[in-house]
Amino acid sequence: MRRPFCLSSVYLLAVLALSAPFIAAWAPDAGEPVPEDTCDADAVDPDLLGVWHRWDALAEGDRMRFYFFHEGGFGLYRYGKVGLTNTHSFDYRADGGHLELTFRKTGERRRVPYRLEEQGGRTWLVLDDDPREPGGARYFKAPAAATGAPCFDPAGDLPQKPGASTPGSFAGDSSRVTGALAAVADLPREPGTPAPALLAADLPREPGAPAPLAAAERIGGRLWGEEVRYATGGMGFSIYQLQPQAIDGRGVGWHHRGDYDEWTTETLTYRQRGDRLALSFPLRHDGLETAILVSGSGDDRTLQLAEDPRDFWRAHTYRDMGPTFAGAAAPSACLPQ
Repeated sequence: MRRPFCLSSVYLLAVLALSAPFIAAWAPDAGEPVPEDTCDADAVDPDLLGVWHRWDALAEGDRMRFYFFHEGGFGLYRYGKVGLTNTHSFDYRADGGHLELTFRKTGERRRVPYRLEEQGGRTWLVLDDDPREPGGARYFKAPAAATGAPCFDPAGDLPQKPGASTPGSFAGDSSRVTGALAAVADLPREPGTPAPALLAADLPREPGAPAPLAAAERIGGRLWGEEVRYATGGMGFSIYQLQPQAIDGRGVGWHHRGDYDEWTTETLTYRQRGDRLALSFPLRHDGLETAILVSGSGDDRTLQLAEDPRDFWRAHTYRDMGPTFAGAAAPSACLPQ
């Protein structure tokens, strides 16, 4: 069985919602690495590292495509529109002006020539035989300030021998899923950075307004996940990542669905009032209001949706995977969503 990722599987999981700096999740237990599935640091071109955009994308609904290359020899290809995207993970090697990409889901392997060009004040990556763009394409390099890099402790991506504990690894017991990132929320803000947004729970209640939700009832600021192991191998997941509700009761978030090699990410907004939850998905112009039940505590805390809009309105139970950490102590974006 091949291992899920070359270095830290958590790194790719952490960019499920690429507009958010931190998303803690867990991966299937890593198996023994196969000989051909290695990450050779000598085969990584340092000039390739970072995010390369096909187009400028800013507003919700703008079309977007990009490649992301990590120094560990793995990366992401993301495509779609801002707010609704699909992501493919891959391994790569760069040697002699050629880029070898191996997409993890399908095993597809492509060897394509590449070159870097300077034009219009930007550095461009040119792929004349782009495996995802018929006829080839070119991509401009995003400045570090636009990606929020570095977003993670490099120590968490150090190679480890099979069976050794990995700094930053969350595989295994869910009670430790977010433990390594817990200190993030306590980091001081840099001078001049904006203060965190006011949340509904932080403000006094207006006369006649409904009582605020107790902490045990609130679903914002958490990751809610459901996973299933496939008989054919691998693990699939459905994750709701919900930011805390703001002073007007509105919360934003993302829904992620797929496996650890390919997944979709969709922007959403929500409002929770007691045991009712209203969800809206702006790019697909749909949504619903459903009954919910929050029960349990600690590792046993769950969120039940009577009608899950992302599985054909079937009832689902999601496990509390811990805080989202989105925006906790990093620039506004690690990678574009």
